[in-house]
Amino acid sequence: MKGVELPISTIVIVVIALVILLAILALFFGVWTPGSSGVSLEAAKNSACQILLSTGCGDTEKIYVNNFDADKDGEFDPNENVGDCNIPGGDSGDNLYMLCRCWYNEFVEEECKTRICNCS
Repeated sequence: MKGVELPISTIVIVVIALVILLAILALFFGVWTPGSSGVSLEAAKNSACQILLSTGCGDTEKIYVNNFDADKDGEFDPNENVGDCNIPGGDSGDNLYMLCRCWYNEFVEEECKTRICNCS
């Protein structure tokens, strides 16, 4: 007696549908964010703050944030002068100052240094 058989093409379609469903669920639940390049906000902040602390808590506009869109303009370029996350006067690129302004709502450089990076 022969059992129920599924054609291979049906199995392939079911597997593809499951992968797409999982990707959609991951997108909606925040597990995966397109364009984030795998660098989280916390990791970008920690990396930039370590550099700031190692330079003696100097100028936050000179600390570039690599592989993270600090100014929310859709570009990963620390040297650009576009995009300001809809904040007036913000046009400094993907640096620590714009990270503080756009993601943590800290508009004063000293607040960025003390509250976000724990500079004293």
